[in-house]
Amino acid sequence: MELHQLRYFVAVADSGGFSKAARICFVAQPSLSQQIIKLEKELGQRLFERLGRTSVLTEAGRALLPRARLILKEAGDIKSGISDDLGSGAGQLSVGLIPTIAPYILPGVLKRFYESFPKARISVNENLTERLIKSIIGLEIELAVMSLPIEDKLIRMEPLFEDPLVLAISPVHELAKSEHVTIEDLRGIPFIALDEEHCLGEQINNFCYERQINPDIVCRTWNLSTIQHCVSFGSGVSLVPKMLVMTDVSNKCVYRPIKGQSPKRTVVAAWHRDRKLSKLAAEFIQIVKDEYAYLLETRSYEGSGNVSPIIANF
Repeated sequence: MELHQLRYFVAVADSGGFSKAARICFVAQPSLSQQIIKLEKELGQRLFERLGRTSVLTEAGRALLPRARLILKEAGDIKSGISDDLGSGAGQLSVGLIPTIAPYILPGVLKRFYESFPKARISVNENLTERLIKSIIGLEIELAVMSLPIEDKLIRMEPLFEDPLVLAISPVHELAKSEHVTIEDLRGIPFIALDEEHCLGEQINNFCYERQINPDIVCRTWNLSTIQHCVSFGSGVSLVPKMLVMTDVSNKCVYRPIKGQSPKRTVVAAWHRDRKLSKLAAEFIQIVKDEYAYLLETRSYEGSGNVSPIIANF
């Protein structure tokens, strides 16, 4: 019995299908299926009933699932625990970040991390929230930096900071003349939206919906960098996270805070509820907090395009 077989088994059980599990585990479906078959032969029990594209646990599968989770957890704890016991700062750390956070905070975080732990090695999985949660549950990564909401009961979280959203505008746009804009100003003007597969895209949509604002979405895209370029060319306006503003040195966009009840997202560190974080993971969490605080202190005015100074008062 191999650990990767148990990891594949848990992925199929959680996702309800072999195709989804293969995507989560980043393996070809035939390879995953073969490993499940080998596991079933070794145990002498059928673990899944295949009902079309859906796979349902058999009685034997239900009995194995909690044991498999425990074995994978212990395997992960052994790996991180040995590194901690060495006490030298050496060790392996696997983390995840969502794509609307990683580009803006990860470079500074890695620099700080390696200055403190030069012997450590870190692997980063930049992915969507749903996939990172699967990776946490499957013990493929130790923790992830994401934003709320996260509703999985197997996930434990620690709030890191609040990241406000600001309006990105072309320098020649009429709204660029104002130090503040209101949510009402979004009515009837072209809007560049982030795809709803991103939790940030969904959060922005919900914010507008709750205030009965239906932006005139002329383009929906996957990447915040694409949004910046479209905005700079005058194709529309958009809501973007402040951490993007604090790391923008292009001077191609103007950024304005939303007056009144401004939108924001809560960024958290998330990990498996049954897993004790390694010392490296705990240090990584603190470094993320420190890096965002540093950006707030040093980049609120600098490197943010034509930013209203009031943006620093969020």
